Amino acid sequence: MGDVIGGYRLLTAMQTTGSGSARWCLAMRGMERFFLKEFLSPVWPVRQDTPLGQKQLDRCLRFEERKQRLYASASCVLGDVLVPVVDFFRENGHYYAVTEAAPDGHMTADRAFHLPDEEKRQILYDLAVGLQRLHAQGIVHADLKPEHVLLIPQDRGWKPKLIDLDSGFLTDDPPHSAQELEGDPAYLAPEVFLRMAGEQTELGAALDVFAFGMLISQIWTGGLPEFDRTRYHYLYEAALENGSIQLHLPEKWEQLVRRMLCAEREQRPQAAEIADCLWFPQESAKHNGFANGLKRLMKQGL
Repeated sequence: MGDVIGGYRLLTAMQTTGSGSARWCLAMRGMERFFLKEFLSPVWPVRQDTPLGQKQLDRCLRFEERKQRLYASASCVLGDVLVPVVDFFRENGHYYAVTEAAPDGHMTADRAFHLPDEEKRQILYDLAVGLQRLHAQGIVHADLKPEHVLLIPQDRGWKPKLIDLDSGFLTDDPPHSAQELEGDPAYLAPEVFLRMAGEQTELGAALDVFAFGMLISQIWTGGLPEFDRTRYHYLYEAALENGSIQLHLPEKWEQLVRRMLCAEREQRPQAAEIADCLWFPQESAKHNGFANGLKRLMKQGL
């Protein structure tokens, strides 16, 4: 390619596959490969001395401030949960975000259903813990779906990592207008649709919980929860009208996921409760063994 943006040499052509608000490519800086994303909007105004130019400038400055706060908060999330944004800059009127390139051998969560049950349980538990840590830092991903969950091969099993915070926001600064809302309608929470339709619904971490309920079904069974597709196009429609939703999950999880898919966000469980429910026997045994060993040491005065 040879083109250079912000010091990153482009390795592939820019493409918009999977994103309507940005385009992306692979790039290199030094000896490292990166994922370079160009936001299509907002664009820095050519002229700032006009009413329209001032309006565009205000939008750009707000966008810049929100992204910087979001990325700074994401850098403080405990654990190896996110593929981090390592650079954010503006060049030739456009904004760019840079993340590490995915390692060789990775796959996305839409291919996880063929894995052994133990490995799928581990992936779901790790995702729940990651979501808990994200929400504890005041971050809402707002676009959870299989394509945004990378599975990195480990010595044993797979390590999930979340990518793409394009739609993300901080709980103390949620989107204020329908124009700021994005996301795949197949994974959209009911309150997001209602906000898009003009209702003043509250947006927060519960919208991630709704999408995660769908992810649990997809990772475990290979398919989304079933509903009457002759009446509804999307699951959020079935939830809003209290339509029948069928799940094919272990009995222990089914009641939990039904609560996650509830139309009323206040009735959905928080990520910590979800992690507790997904905690599987091997981890529980290790946790109890560690706790019992610690108690013995304390009794011995060590």
